[in-house]
Amino acid sequence: MKEHRTAVAATVLSGLLWGSSFVVVKLGLRTIDPYWFVFMRFATASAIAIGYVAALGRLSGLRAALRHPLVIWLGVTNAVGFVMQFQGQTLTTASKAALFVNSSTILVAIASWFVFRERLTRVKTAAVVLGMIGVVMVTTGGRFRLMPGAELTGDALIFGAAIIWTAFILLNKRIVAEHIADVRVLTAAMVTVTALTALPLAAVFGRGGLPELSVDLWVVAYTALFCTVLPFLLWTWGLKRISATGSCVILLVEVVFALTLATVVLGERLSTGVMLGAVLIVSAVALTSLGGGDETVAGPDVVPDYTVEEEEELP
Repeated sequence: MKEHRTAVAATVLSGLLWGSSFVVVKLGLRTIDPYWFVFMRFATASAIAIGYVAALGRLSGLRAALRHPLVIWLGVTNAVGFVMQFQGQTLTTASKAALFVNSSTILVAIASWFVFRERLTRVKTAAVVLGMIGVVMVTTGGRFRLMPGAELTGDALIFGAAIIWTAFILLNKRIVAEHIADVRVLTAAMVTVTALTALPLAAVFGRGGLPELSVDLWVVAYTALFCTVLPFLLWTWGLKRISATGSCVILLVEVVFALTLATVVLGERLSTGVMLGAVLIVSAVALTSLGGGDETVAGPDVVPDYTVEEEEELP
C-alpha cells in the first residue's frame, strides 16, 4: 500500500515537472532562438542519459539502438515536433501549447484505428468528438471563426507538432510490437538522435550560432534534467507499480499545472471560450485513457509502454 502511494506520488511529480516545461520554455524563448534551444536541451539530456546508461553498463545496447531505423525515426520526429512547438510558442501562449500538445493522445486514438485497426469504442469516439471541439474552441476562443495573425500561426505550428508526435507514438507502438527493449537504453538513443537531428536544423534556420554561456541558459539545464530525464525515470518507476490507465489519468495533472503556472508566472488569462475548450480537451484525454484498457500513451519526452524490469536489447 505504501509503495502504491509512493508510485502515485512519483507519477504526480513527473506530471508536474512535464507541465512546468511549457512555462519554462516560454521564458527561455525570450532570449534563446527556438532551434538552438531544442538542440541544447536534447544535447544536454543526451549527455545525462548516456551517462546513466554507461553507469548501468548498457552501452552496447545503446550502440545497437542507435543503428535501428525505427529508433532513428523516433528521434527525427521528436526533433521536428519540438522545433515546431518551440517556434509556435514564440507566437502563442504556454497555456495553448500545453493543451494542443496533449491533444496528441486524442489523435492517436484516430490514427490507431487506421494504422493498427484498433477498435474505436464508443468511449474513444466520444473522446475524439469532444477533443476536436475543444481544439476548435481553444483556437477560436469560442468565436468559431479564425482570426488571422501571429497567434493563429503559433497555434497551427503547435497543433502540427501534436500531429508529428502522433506519428512518434505510433512508431513507438511499432517497436513495442516487434521488439522488447530496455527503455533506458531506448530513451538515451532517442534523445541522442533528437539532438543530432536538431543540430543541422539550428545551423540552417536558427538565428546566429550556438548561444554563449549565460545565466539565461538555466532554462536549458532545467528542461533537460527536470522536464526530460528526471520525470521519465519517475514515471517509469511509478508505471511498474500502478496500472497504465491509472498513470494516464494521473498525468492529467500536467495540463492543469501548466495552465495554473502560466497564469501565475506569465500572467496569461484564458477567455471563457478557451477555458471551455480546455475542459473539453482534458475530458477527452481522460476518456481516451480510460477507454484504452491498460495501454498507456505518454508525451513526446518519453518512450512509453516498456514496464519490464530487465528487458532484452534491440538487435
